[in-house]
Amino acid sequence: MPPKQKITKEMIFEACMELVRKQGYESLNTRSIAHQIHCSTQPIYSRFATMEELKQALYIHVGNYFNTYVSNVAQGKDFFKQIGIAYITFAKEESNLFKFLFMSEFWALKDFSDMFSEEENQQVAYALSQGLKITLEDAKNLYMKIWIFTHGIASMVATKSIALNEKEISSMLAQVFSAFLQYTKNNTN
Repeated sequence: MPPKQKITKEMIFEACMELVRKQGYESLNTRSIAHQIHCSTQPIYSRFATMEELKQALYIHVGNYFNTYVSNVAQGKDFFKQIGIAYITFAKEESNLFKFLFMSEFWALKDFSDMFSEEENQQVAYALSQGLKITLEDAKNLYMKIWIFTHGIASMVATKSIALNEKEISSMLAQVFSAFLQYTKNNTN
C-alpha cells in the first residue's frame, strides 16, 4: 500500500495561489483546491476549519508574497518611485493576485490613515520625511496621495483597462510626485 501523501498548509497555499492566478479568487472553493492538489477535501478541512479561515490565511500568505516581490523589484535610487513601479508591475504580472489583495472584500481600510497601521508603510513614510526634510505628518499625507494615484493606475492595469509601459509609468509617477511634493511644501505651516 503506497504511503499517504501529507497535505501541508504550504501545498494548499500554492494550489490556491495557482487557482487565483488562473481563474481569480472567486474560483476558490474546497473542491477546486482539492482538484488542484489531487486529493480529497478532507486534508483541506483538517488544516482549516472553514473556507473563510483558509481565505483569510491565504490573504496573509499572498500579502507576504507581494511584500517579497516589491522588496526584490524596488531597490536602489528613487526607492519611493520604484515601490510605485513595483506595485503597478505586480498588478500587470499578477493581476488576479493583485485584485485579491487590493480589490476584494478582504482588503478593507476604514480610512486612509489605516495605511500606516502596517509597519512597512510607516517605514516608507519615515524615510520620505527624512529624505525630503518634511514632517512625518506631511510625509504620510504625501505618501497617501501618491498611493491613491498609483493604486488607480494599478487597478486599471490589473483590469486591463489600460496598457502602459514602464517608461510611461515612471514618467507619470515622477510628475505626480513633483506636483504633490510642491503642494506639500507650499502648504506647510
